[in-house]
Amino acid sequence: MFKTDLMNILEKAMDGSSLKNTVVSNNIANVNTPGFKKSAVSFQKSLEKSLEKSQESALRPKQTKLQHLAKTRLDDPDLVQVYQVKDTTMRTDGNNVDIDMELATLAQNNLYFNSLAQFLSYQLSLLRYSISEGSK
Repeated sequence: MFKTDLMNILEKAMDGSSLKNTVVSNNIANVNTPGFKKSAVSFQKSLEKSLEKSQESALRPKQTKLQHLAKTRLDDPDLVQVYQVKDTTMRTDGNNVDIDMELATLAQNNLYFNSLAQFLSYQLSLLRYSISEGSK
């Protein structure tokens, strides 16, 4: 009911970041598995493209019935994609996980997720403030 477009975007970004955390953790867990190929998550570029398209469509007429206009790309299930990186090999056993790179990616993703959570918390506090001040 109170979910805004911005909250929807933040939710999608947090979902992608959470999945990335899971994938990177799996890579780290398999750092010593012979033949293991690391996986990666692609969602930030897709999210940026979706945001650009939604901003472009802001000048278009609003959708009044579901059948009139196509749904936004934020509803696209392929917005977040997990893929396997097969084109590199770090060691002779075929494993391509670079532990230092994975730990740096994990730290970066952690900061990204925390900033999204903080921004969502701020948006919710604004909404809470608006509701409580409106009742006075």
